[in-house]
Amino acid sequence: MSCDACLASAIRAKLGRCPLCACQCLLIALGGWGLWWWFGADSSVNALTALLFGLAGSGLLTLHLLVFVWRKSTGRELQ
Repeated sequence: MSCDACLASAIRAKLGRCPLCACQCLLIALGGWGLWWWFGADSSVNALTALLFGLAGSGLLTLHLLVFVWRKSTGRELQ
C-alpha cells in the first residue's frame, strides 16, 4: 500500500482513511460474490469458499465505510 495509514500496524489506524484500501475491499467483495454466483450459488465446496470470500470482503468494506462515516460525522479521529 502506498499511504502512511496503510503502513500502520494497528487495524484502528487503517480503517476508514484510505480510499485505495476501500476500493480494493470493494473489488474483493465483488469478486467473491461474482465467483459465488459463477460456481452456481449452491452448497459445493467451491461455491461455499467463494461465499466466505465475498462475506469477508463485504464485511471489511462495511467496516471501512462505517468508520469513514463516523470520522466525518464526529469530526475527530480515533485515539
